[in-house]
Amino acid sequence: MEELCKMSLLKEIEPIKTKDFLQEKFREYYKSAKITVPPRFTSREWGFLNWGGGVMNRHVRFGTMKEVKNYLKKIAPAHSYHSVAYYKEPGSKTMADKEWQGADLIFDLDADHLPEMEEVKKGKITFSKLMEYIREQTFRLVHDILLGDFGLDEKDLLITFSGGRGYHVHVRTPEVLSLPSGARRELSDYMTGKGLNLENVLIDAGHTKEFIVRGKGPVRKNLGEKKLPQTDAKGWSGILSRKINQIFDELRLNKGKELKEKLKEIRLEKSNINLKKKNDEIFNSLSKRYQKNLVRIAIKEAAIFPDEPVTGDVHRLIRLPGSLHGGSGLRVTTIKSKELENFDPMVSAIAFGEEPVKIRSVVEHPVSMGNIAKLMPKTVVEVPEKAAIYFMARKWANLVLET
Repeated sequence: MEELCKMSLLKEIEPIKTKDFLQEKFREYYKSAKITVPPRFTSREWGFLNWGGGVMNRHVRFGTMKEVKNYLKKIAPAHSYHSVAYYKEPGSKTMADKEWQGADLIFDLDADHLPEMEEVKKGKITFSKLMEYIREQTFRLVHDILLGDFGLDEKDLLITFSGGRGYHVHVRTPEVLSLPSGARRELSDYMTGKGLNLENVLIDAGHTKEFIVRGKGPVRKNLGEKKLPQTDAKGWSGILSRKINQIFDELRLNKGKELKEKLKEIRLEKSNINLKKKNDEIFNSLSKRYQKNLVRIAIKEAAIFPDEPVTGDVHRLIRLPGSLHGGSGLRVTTIKSKELENFDPMVSAIAFGEEPVKIRSVVEHPVSMGNIAKLMPKTVVEVPEKAAIYFMARKWANLVLET
């Protein structure tokens, strides 16, 4: 009976002590952390969520970098944010009184918003695979759209791993600061291919045919046949051309039954495709119906899914680069565009070390922190501090109290 009472008491106390432990570890981190404050940080609103949850402490204004660092060291919040907007009076309690002066353009790519999330729920793909998808989408957003089609410069962008399940891309070129919400949402729609006219993304092949028209005689008419654009074409024409070229290149890696299955996936048959031809010749020889099917598939595969409400919100708060994410213990990490292709958050966003920490699992099924550590249901284990903090921040484990 005494043992049962002790266990019951531990179940009540351990979650509280776990939060205390995490807050203290965050405080230690902030004593020497390299925090990247945004441009004109004195004109931005700041907001923080503490370990007890509840309402966010927002409408905070800082006048110096020292004030920012001192606040983080003293409070050690679970989550730290700054506004994407610039205000005349960022500390005012109402938006009207703040006097909006412009806002960075933000693209928030979160694994939870991908269509493939349904595949994770069904157990068809792993969450790690989903994180690869979101990183790859961020890479394409930066390289193909922002640096490519939009012609932005690397210095106009700030790219961060969010510390959670995705990436943030901040665009700070002066031309975007005054964009209204509607225009920002249109940019988000552009990324997804929403409302894309399939006819306009392909090139007119220029094929004509002579018809006899009563009363007019022979008339030459355009047949409306299409051909594949060049891979370096701007906008969705180039995006789709590159994706369709990739599809054909990948088909050539398959033979026999595998090739037949791959062709079925893209609604083609072996009889109407000759993989010995060049990619553009293959596409141009397809009927209009098969071309449209292939374009639809390419749009689906090439689409990028930023969180539209975030992009459209000119008053949004966004995570502070260099701060810690209270739901994972990982660092909000700044990334250069060339680093995106191989970025691994379980290597580059780790903020804690190898000191052993004993934790009690509260999960119903096995969970893992990448390849670093695995947590089984209803177990007490000793793991490196970086894994312990990750599991506890995820609420998958509690700190074990020595009795």
